[in-house]
Amino acid sequence: MQTGLVVGGSGFLGTALANTLLERGLQVRSFDLNPHPNPQIKSLIGDICNPAQVLNACEGVDVVFQTAALIDWGPRSRGRLQAINIQGNQNVIRACQKLGVQRLVYTSSIDVVFEGKPIRAGDESLPYPPPGRFLDDYGRTKAQAEQDVLHANGQEGLLTCCLRTAGIYGPGDRHRFPAVIRAVQQGQFLSMGDGSARFSHVYLGNVVEAHIQAAYALQPASPVCGQAYFITDHPPQNFYAFFAPYLKALGYPIPSRSLPAWAARALGSLLEGMALLGIGPQPPLLTRYVVASTCLDFYFSHAKAARDFGYQPVVSEEQAMRQTIAWLRQAGFTASQVN
Repeated sequence: MQTGLVVGGSGFLGTALANTLLERGLQVRSFDLNPHPNPQIKSLIGDICNPAQVLNACEGVDVVFQTAALIDWGPRSRGRLQAINIQGNQNVIRACQKLGVQRLVYTSSIDVVFEGKPIRAGDESLPYPPPGRFLDDYGRTKAQAEQDVLHANGQEGLLTCCLRTAGIYGPGDRHRFPAVIRAVQQGQFLSMGDGSARFSHVYLGNVVEAHIQAAYALQPASPVCGQAYFITDHPPQNFYAFFAPYLKALGYPIPSRSLPAWAARALGSLLEGMALLGIGPQPPLLTRYVVASTCLDFYFSHAKAARDFGYQPVVSEEQAMRQTIAWLRQAGFTASQVN
């Protein structure tokens, strides 16, 4: 493995992955709508929905990391989710096959097996829900894209695998921590459920390591070929309790308001229905998926990844917290910096 392309290379995961590949001596390029922030990395500006641009980006590489996707849980985003997450991903697969790319690692999601029922230490034996049972089109389109990648394994010499990441956090986060901190700043942070449900978060550095290890393991006759893997790291916690030590370290009071799960489900259904009619924010502030994923057990095991390609977290829980807090402080998210 000498030359790598990160599709979605200016995104949260893509940026960190491209930087790490460069640090380890690979020739690396980024393909995205925006340039990679590191000037040492060659940036190809383009759209995953444009087959010609994708083909040009994949020319001359031996491994493609497909991290690009639209993350949107809104009920009116079906067309865009279909175009980017399914058709765009198919453009990447076809380009790899046409150009003789050897390896394709696809960034999938734990959502591909979620239909609103509790999952405890879930493993890869879990089936995909029927298309109509997904709580949103994001999960449905990611599941279809994952199946397309796995089906492509062994075709035209291409070897593939999929990594189902849990909720990623860490330096450079543009959504998870910023959204929570903004809600706390505005007095709008509200936990849901009774606090007993557990959720799988995973640190950015460990996700990057899993992608690189999986790519090296994609060799003929390897058990990794054509397989999907859950990628987690530290023990699951309640979704809302997870943020408490970070908020404390940043100087924020720990919010205590909560909403019972039954009320949250009713509100999520109402807001989702209103959004479908074009009323209110798009996407809605609360959806059935958000409620189910935080009020029910929703956590996984990475035992299969450990067995097949030796994945183990390289960043401890304590290190992950220190590095994330340091970045949040540097980025201006502390209470004193805001006030």
